[in-house]
Amino acid sequence: MRPFFLLNRCLIACLFCGVTNVAFSQDIKCVLNHYNGTDCVKQDVFPLENGKVEDSDGNSWIVSVDSTELDKSIGKVDYKVVYRLAAGSARSISWGINCMFGNWSGKNFVLIPAIVYDGNRFEKKVMNYPPYWYDRSEWKIDMPTTTPLVPSLEKNQTKGSININTGNASTPLMAFYSPGQEKAWIIQTCQGNEYGNYGFTVNEDKFNRKAEFIVSSPSVRKYRSHIAGYVESRDLAANLSVGDSISINFRTYSVKAESLQEMYNLFFDVRKDMNKYDTDYAFMPFSEVWKTMNNTFRKYRWNEDIEMFCLSKPGTQETWNQIWQLGWVGGGQATLPLMMNGDETDVKNAIRNLNVIFNKTQRASGFFNIFGNGYEFKSFGFFEALKFNETFVRSQGDFLYMAQKQMAYLRAMNMEVPQKWMEGIKRQADAFVRLWDAYGQVGHFVDVETGDLCIGGSTSGAIVPGGLALAYKTFNCRKYLEVAQQLAEKFYNDFVLKGYTTGGPAEILSSPDSESSYALLESFMTLYEITSDRKWIEYSRDIIPVFASWVVSYDYKFPEKSVLGELGVRSTGSVWANVPNKHSAPAICTWGGESLLKYFRATNDFRVMELLRDISHGVPQYMSHKDRPIGNMEPGGCCERVNLSDWEGKENIGGNIFGSCSWVETATMLTVTQLPSIYVQKDWGYVVVFDHLKLIKKEEVDGKLRLVISNPTNYDAKVKIYVENTEEMKNDNFTITDKDKLKTVEIKKRSISNIDL
Repeated sequence: MRPFFLLNRCLIACLFCGVTNVAFSQDIKCVLNHYNGTDCVKQDVFPLENGKVEDSDGNSWIVSVDSTELDKSIGKVDYKVVYRLAAGSARSISWGINCMFGNWSGKNFVLIPAIVYDGNRFEKKVMNYPPYWYDRSEWKIDMPTTTPLVPSLEKNQTKGSININTGNASTPLMAFYSPGQEKAWIIQTCQGNEYGNYGFTVNEDKFNRKAEFIVSSPSVRKYRSHIAGYVESRDLAANLSVGDSISINFRTYSVKAESLQEMYNLFFDVRKDMNKYDTDYAFMPFSEVWKTMNNTFRKYRWNEDIEMFCLSKPGTQETWNQIWQLGWVGGGQATLPLMMNGDETDVKNAIRNLNVIFNKTQRASGFFNIFGNGYEFKSFGFFEALKFNETFVRSQGDFLYMAQKQMAYLRAMNMEVPQKWMEGIKRQADAFVRLWDAYGQVGHFVDVETGDLCIGGSTSGAIVPGGLALAYKTFNCRKYLEVAQQLAEKFYNDFVLKGYTTGGPAEILSSPDSESSYALLESFMTLYEITSDRKWIEYSRDIIPVFASWVVSYDYKFPEKSVLGELGVRSTGSVWANVPNKHSAPAICTWGGESLLKYFRATNDFRVMELLRDISHGVPQYMSHKDRPIGNMEPGGCCERVNLSDWEGKENIGGNIFGSCSWVETATMLTVTQLPSIYVQKDWGYVVVFDHLKLIKKEEVDGKLRLVISNPTNYDAKVKIYVENTEEMKNDNFTITDKDKLKTVEIKKRSISNIDL
C-alpha cells in the first residue's frame, strides 16, 4: 500500500493511462458537511491525504487514507478512507469524498444503475400516479422521452443535482461517459457502513463546465424520492465523540472509451466486483415452485364463468385491471407455461382462454382490446378504461410474440391450432406492418379501432420485431421479416446506442425501464435464430449490459425486522422495473430469461450465464409457500416489492408486501418452465445449476460425465438437465422441450444422486 496523497499528485496526469492530451481533470477532496436538520449550513474541504485536520467548529480529526492500484489496464484503484474524531465533539455532520471534474459537458452520459440514465435529462410531466397523457392535445407522434418527477440533472437548466443513497441503485455505483473526450469513469462503493447506506450526489454545472460525484456517510438528503415526486427524507446526520470514526470504502475505474457501449461493457465487467453476494443457497426446487404456482392457477385464478385465467382471485377484484389484461402483466402469457408444464386440464383451459381472446377481443384494425372483465373488453386502462380507444403497444406485442410461441408448442405436440388463431395473429401482424409503413415506427399507444398512432417515440414495441420474425415463419411472408429487421435496426440506433430503452410499463410515461431492454434482447435473439445473421448477436451484446444495469448485483442488507430481512432474502438477481418505481422485483417482467441462455450458446459469454443464474436462482425466494409464508399471501402468491430504497418510507425497506402480483406469478412460472434445472456443456464439462440444488462434484466415469448432485431442500425435486456439446450449440436453436437433449431425473429431498450423462 502507498498513501493516497502520493498517488493523488499524479492522478490528474495519469487518470487515463496511456492517453495523452487529457482535456478534463479529476481531483478528489475530503468534505465535511455540517447540518441543521437536513439543511447543509456549511462545508469544510480538505485534501485527501493522511494527516490531522481541524474543522470550522474547532474539532480535530485524523484522516487515514489507504489506496491500492488493482488493475492498471482499467484504472482500477481501491481506497479506504477513515475519519476519526481526535478532539472535540462533532454534532450533525457527514463526511464524504468528492470527485471533481473540470471541462465537463452536459452531453456526458451519467449513469447510476436503475435510477439515473443519461443524467435523467429528459422532459418532465409532473402528476399523480398513474401518469399518462390523458389530454389528447398533448399527444405527439414523436414524443420525447418523458418522465414523472425523478432525480435529474435537468435537461433545460444550466445546473442540476441528484441526491440519493445506495438503496436507490441496483449496484452502488456512479459512472459517466464523455463522448467529447472518449473517456469513461466509474466509482463503486459498498452499500454503506454502521451509519447506514452511503449517500450518492451528482452536481452538474453546465455553464461553468464542471461536475462533482460525491460519496457521503451518513447519507443526509433534504428529500427522498417518492412515487409522485419527493417528500421529506427524515435522514439523520451523525453525532460523534472522541474516538468515533466514519469510514468510506470505494473503487474508481477509468478507461479510454470510444463509445458508450464501452462504458457499459466496463460496468458489466465490474458490477459484482466489490460487494458480497450469495447464489449458492437452496431451500425450494423449481419443481416445488411449479407445483405450488400451478395449484394456485387451478384453484384461484381460473374463472369458469368467463373461461379465462384472471390476474387475481375471482370475486375479490375491484377493478378490471385486477381481472384481465392481454400482455405486460400476464393475461396472454401465463397460458404458455400452463401449456408446456401443465396436465391435460391445464392445456384445455389455456386453449379455452385463448379462444376467448381471439373470439371476443380483436378489433377491425387487427389489434386487440387488452383490458376487460371477461364479459366486456376495452382498448386499455388503469383503474378504468382510457377515453380515446388508446391501446398499449407493449401489450399488443407481447401477445403477437407469445401467442405464436403457444401455437408452435401445440404443433410440436401434434395438436391442432385453430384457424381462428391463425387468422387473428395474421391480422395483428398486418396491423403492425401498416403502422410501420405509415409512421416508420410502431409507437407507444395506438388507436385500437383504426390502428392509427396516438403517441410514439418509445421502445414500447421492443418485442414486436420478435413477433414479426415469428410471423415470417408462421405464414411464410417475407414482408414480416423485412419489417422486423427494419424496426429492430431503428430500436438499436434510436435507443440502444443512447444507453437506455423506454416504454415497457404503461404507467411511467416513457421513462427508462428494464422491461423494454429485455424484450429487445428477445427480439434480437429471435432474429438471430431465424436469419443466422451475427449482426443480431452484436446488437444483443450491446443491449445486455443495459439490461444488466437493472439487475441487483449484490445482497442488500435489509433491516433485521423487515419481512425480507426475517426471511433472509438475498437480493442478488432481483430486477428493477423502471426509474419512477424505485424498487426491484423478482424475475423479469414478464419473461423467463431464456434469451440470455440463447445468447450464451452463441457467444460463450460466461458473464451472461452468471446474470441468468442470479435472476433465476433468486426467484423461488419470493413465492409464498405453506411452509414459508410471506406476508399475508396465500401459497403461490408473489409480490413485486423488493424494497431496497425508502421510496415508500424507511419502515418499508424490505417490506410493503401488499399482495400477490399477476406479472410476478407469470414470470415465475415462465422462469421455472423455460429454463432447465441444470445446464451442461459436455465438451468443456461446464455445468450451471439454476435450480435450488448443489453440484458437489463432476468427474469422468467409464467415459461418461458424472454429476454428483445434492438436493438439500425439504422437497423432492423433479430435475431437468439440458445436455449438449459444442457442435449442437452452433447448429441447434435452444428449446427446453428438445427430448434429445433433456434428461429428467428425480432427486429425493435431503439426498444426493449420481447422474451419468
